[in-house]
Amino acid sequence: MSEETITIRRAETIADYVACQQAQRRAWGITDDSYIVPLATMVGAQLHGGLVLGAFTDSGEALGLSFGFLGKVEGRPCLYSQLTGVVPGQQGKGLGGRLKAAQREFAREQGLDCLAWAFDPLQAGNAHFNLDRLGATASKYVEDMYGRRSDALNANASTDRLIAEWATVPEDRPAAPSDLDRLPRWIEVQERPEAVPGRIADAEAALLEIPASIAALRQGQPELAEAWALAVRTAFTAAFAAGFRAEGFVRDGSDDQTRHYYLLRR
Repeated sequence: MSEETITIRRAETIADYVACQQAQRRAWGITDDSYIVPLATMVGAQLHGGLVLGAFTDSGEALGLSFGFLGKVEGRPCLYSQLTGVVPGQQGKGLGGRLKAAQREFAREQGLDCLAWAFDPLQAGNAHFNLDRLGATASKYVEDMYGRRSDALNANASTDRLIAEWATVPEDRPAAPSDLDRLPRWIEVQERPEAVPGRIADAEAALLEIPASIAALRQGQPELAEAWALAVRTAFTAAFAAGFRAEGFVRDGSDDQTRHYYLLRR
């Protein structure tokens, strides 16, 4: 299916909302319908300041969706994006970026300064997309935001989340340092990851490492995955308390030796 046959637009009919619900099931591997956004909730949000978008085919199938509503970040009105997802087989083709761009345009037209959304801090792909490709930042960490879940992406894992903030008007920010070796680390990795916030001292920038594939660790090495989760939670909590903000995501190395870091600045 070519990209030209997929249209990003607001849900308009009951069939559109049902298609968005089906896309949510597929994108997250959901088998428990209690996780699905109710149709009435989507319609109510759409008619009263929120936004329900679908990546619709000509036949009415939704290959992706975004659901957002009016919220606040640090007292500022924003469009809070509860979820944005793309179904398997269509991921990596730019649909997620198109959905986020449409959200941003909508928020800007409504006079809102920013969008906000939550994402798993251990997911390297999401961190790269949110902080590097989109240019969002994060300075808030929420422990176990949704409690334990059973969907395919979150099964048997705590649901700690970073809150991304994305200005509706593009902002310039410094490029990532070229010499990563000189930056202090919030997490030290030997046999197991360990947060070492006491070593950051007065640094203006620092790196916070996460594993290349938390999904693989959760499946094959669950104890190591839990160690990473605890180290990342401890490090982010300390970093944000010290006045740092996550402003980028960098990869250092090549092939299977690549390491993944959040770039934090005061």
